[in-house]
Amino acid sequence: MEETRSGFLFHSRFDPSSEGERIAEQIPLPNSQQEIVLIFGLGLGYHIASYLQKATSPIRLLLIEPLSDLKPLSHPILERMLHNYSKKGHEITLVFGSDQFLTRPVTDWIPKDSSRVLPFLHPVYTRKFSDLSLTFLDSLKSSSSQNRAAQTYFQKTWIRNVFRNLERLGESPNNDNADKGGAESRPNDGIITGAEPDFFSDQTLLFTGAAPSLETETPWITNNRNRFHLLASDTSLGWLLSSGIVPDCVLSIDSSRGTLFHVRKLLPETVPILTWLGGAAYLFDLPNPKWIYFSTHPLDQTAASLFFPQAPILENPSLNMAGIALSFAKRFHYGRTIFRGVDFRRIGGKTHCRASGYETFDRIFLSRKTTLFQTRFQKKERWEKRNSILEILQREAPERFDLEGAFVDRASDWKETKTKPMNLGIRFSSPRSIRKQEWIRFCVAHPELDLREYITSRIRTFVR
Repeated sequence: MEETRSGFLFHSRFDPSSEGERIAEQIPLPNSQQEIVLIFGLGLGYHIASYLQKATSPIRLLLIEPLSDLKPLSHPILERMLHNYSKKGHEITLVFGSDQFLTRPVTDWIPKDSSRVLPFLHPVYTRKFSDLSLTFLDSLKSSSSQNRAAQTYFQKTWIRNVFRNLERLGESPNNDNADKGGAESRPNDGIITGAEPDFFSDQTLLFTGAAPSLETETPWITNNRNRFHLLASDTSLGWLLSSGIVPDCVLSIDSSRGTLFHVRKLLPETVPILTWLGGAAYLFDLPNPKWIYFSTHPLDQTAASLFFPQAPILENPSLNMAGIALSFAKRFHYGRTIFRGVDFRRIGGKTHCRASGYETFDRIFLSRKTTLFQTRFQKKERWEKRNSILEILQREAPERFDLEGAFVDRASDWKETKTKPMNLGIRFSSPRSIRKQEWIRFCVAHPELDLREYITSRIRTFVR
């Protein structure tokens, strides 16, 4: 490290100041004080000094020196320099060591009101320490730009689906009797606004996920089918139907077109679909009844407060279908809740049961060089991260778990109770009660909801 300690590894031995000026010309300038510049690789700070000298307004800087061995030499120099420039209004944070920087998420280093991150990598560092540079760029990608891009993409999808699906519901003849409370033999399309008092207190809800263990638990479900309401995830639907088990209701929350691979044309038309307004558009083209719940999305919450103040909002603590199923059971006060196929255990590398629809989806990407093993198999370390979902569910409903963290079934303690039709206990209201133009005006008028840019002119023209 002698070369590193001398600084010769990073700067010209003959004219480091001129070299620093050339490098400083490459560092991006922020357009506002809400933007922050991240500089990776400091050396002895010649390019930092030149950059700050030319700044005409205060700048937010996060300076990262990945080589902690350089600290004894460069830290005193940088501290004196940054102290002088901080007096001019610059906000400067100095971090030594890539380990110290990477052990915390990037959002911990960036002010919350920052609107944009402008990274810059010292050219010598990218050439001589390519691994460190790539690790740094990956940390930014996963923590900032990727998250923002994903948020923008899904917000556009959700909001487009909400208004498109609401139009489809308004055209459906199934919700003509929605305000009658679901007393018809065929369930209605409708907004779930509550439940009949004590209707579900002596009932049992079984939710099925699509873990591989569902295949071994199928005989138990078949033998006890008349003892519970069966709420099936859309991923488990194919396996259940192929085993001769028809659910009372299917839960689907994914907004993407991939839902088509789970549901396909398997579902009997009389089986209702429990979903939200931002769910997959394909579901709303099916003749099946739709039972619409309100989620925690801002559009759902505003619609509930404006038009259905009595309607329950289903939270999703685990951010997967098991979380919605748990909220559904708690909101409607089911006497007992059972989970099958929700253990997140792999069997022989398999992550899902057969007939989940993923096999059909994966065929698109198979080739002579790409196998199903490569597309679907997940390494143990990556898969074990999903155990946190079980921990969240256990924390939300400890009474449904035993001491070892497994779901409590207590099937042997069941009393002989008649299972009542599920739809008779749910109160519905017509989606036509939503005054869409008023709803849009409210959302646009409140910038704190962060919806204005996603409710496009095309949506406003489309909505009647």
